[in-house]
Amino acid sequence: MGENNNSIQGLNLVIIDQHGSTVRNLKGLLSLAGAQVLLAGDFATANLLLDQQAIQIFLLDVDSLAEEDFNQFIELRQRAEGARFILFSERDNLDAAGLQVEACLKKPIDPKGLMQLLQQGPGHTEPQHHALRPVGPLVDTLRPYLLFRSPLMHRVLGLLPQMAANPHSVLLTGETGTGKEMVARAIHALSPFKSGPFVAVNCGAIPESLIEGELFGHEKGAFTGAQAMRRGKFELAQNGTLFLDEMGEMPLALQARLLRVLEERRFFRIGGEKEVLVHLRILTATQVDLEQAVEKGLFREDLYYRLNVLRLHLPPLRERREDIPLLAWHFLERAFEEMGRKKPFPLLSEATTELLQRLPFKGNVRELRNLVTRLAAMLPPEVSEISPEILKLYYPESIRFLNRPFPQDSLPEGGGIWEEKKPGIWIPQGTCLEEAEKILIQEALRSHGGNRTHAAKELGIGVRTLRRKLNES
Repeated sequence: MGENNNSIQGLNLVIIDQHGSTVRNLKGLLSLAGAQVLLAGDFATANLLLDQQAIQIFLLDVDSLAEEDFNQFIELRQRAEGARFILFSERDNLDAAGLQVEACLKKPIDPKGLMQLLQQGPGHTEPQHHALRPVGPLVDTLRPYLLFRSPLMHRVLGLLPQMAANPHSVLLTGETGTGKEMVARAIHALSPFKSGPFVAVNCGAIPESLIEGELFGHEKGAFTGAQAMRRGKFELAQNGTLFLDEMGEMPLALQARLLRVLEERRFFRIGGEKEVLVHLRILTATQVDLEQAVEKGLFREDLYYRLNVLRLHLPPLRERREDIPLLAWHFLERAFEEMGRKKPFPLLSEATTELLQRLPFKGNVRELRNLVTRLAAMLPPEVSEISPEILKLYYPESIRFLNRPFPQDSLPEGGGIWEEKKPGIWIPQGTCLEEAEKILIQEALRSHGGNRTHAAKELGIGVRTLRRKLNES
């Protein structure tokens, strides 16, 4: 006999039921039908399961949800792109279309009707990297410009929308390759100046003798070779945003003129007699410690305070390793698309992803992008999964980091506990016992794909104790 395309055999199915009521009784029925059935007592657990494997179906008892829980439901639905959502309730007025789910079924549940619905559905969903997709209002706002999911980046970028909404200068700091220009573009796109141009200038890449003309332009005949009037970057950014990168490399003599322009919003072109008025937003970035540069007399103190109205420091990639799988897949997918390769694209194996998270990436996000692009370009067409062996072939330096714990220099600032047996767990100093316990429980569940028996064994507690700590019945 041929394979039954309407079967739920082999599908991963999650039942979300916070109070352990009617829905959980369906586990036996669905398991007998061939599905792998996982139970989640809350949305945090459901998200952990989604991090570990592709989930095709979510069953949810909405009667157990408080009003504030619906935000978490919406976020999970957005994150689990391509998955089927079926809701259960005693209410008659739930609108499946309005909730953007497949169906809303009335309780008590008819097992036969549920099975027919599941079997008539779209069937197996192709494994996707939707488990990597970040979620949350901040992520949704910044998604076209920035990709992140780490708690650190949520904290760092939490005020970015408010920064963007006002006209003040923003100073972006951080190591090279951390994405300062991408953040600048996000600020521009979310600002009142978004309808104007975004003009970027790398102050460190322009010879000192030319940078004044590059910024302010010149009149015809201002110097030998000036055969026509040329507008500078300040004029080109009119009614938009001017991004001055590598600000710490600007010559000291030019800093005084820049300060005056920032204060008066007017200047003369080189050789000009008529003032040019400008209306624009100034963003600056540097990997140099400007405070130290001020102390050494290499940077004007008054200019520093003029630029440092709002400040945002981007952490290096080694301090936000949770973002590496998301970024690696994004760059890999983009590289394949640019090459014209047809889907399905080769995937990064779990072991390869873990190896990537152990690499130092001294060049930060830029280095990760270049590495992944190299992999995509050199990968043989018959390869469907990128293993650590393939990674080592095109990036031999990675051999030194295979099976090595996360580097100690990647630890966040401040005191805390680093769990060597489970690399990746960092418990900051000052964390209360309840919160530390929650971190360990979530990591154990993540490591074992939501299996409570295995997670409890690793934690040295009983399954009943674990369920009690998860507030499950």
